[in-house]
Amino acid sequence: MKLIDTPNGWTKLWSVRLAALAGSLATYLVAFPDQRDALLALIPDGPWRVLAAFGFGFVVFAVPTVTRLAQQPTKGGGNGDDRRD
Repeated sequence: MKLIDTPNGWTKLWSVRLAALAGSLATYLVAFPDQRDALLALIPDGPWRVLAAFGFGFVVFAVPTVTRLAQQPTKGGGNGDDRRD
């Protein structure tokens, strides 16, 4: 694994942006539990709630992972061969 040298380089990665978005959403739901309860009330009790929880967890994991593995275009419009890993 190679770390990013410049401090502004990490903000350009979509995986980092999506992780920041997920963290912000989690912070909001912890700070306002009434909103969390309102969202949970939309999903009926029983197997649908369990499936929704697994699906949401999978999406939160898969989207940043896929965006990190996918070729991201460089700022100069290149073909992405100089992407940092």
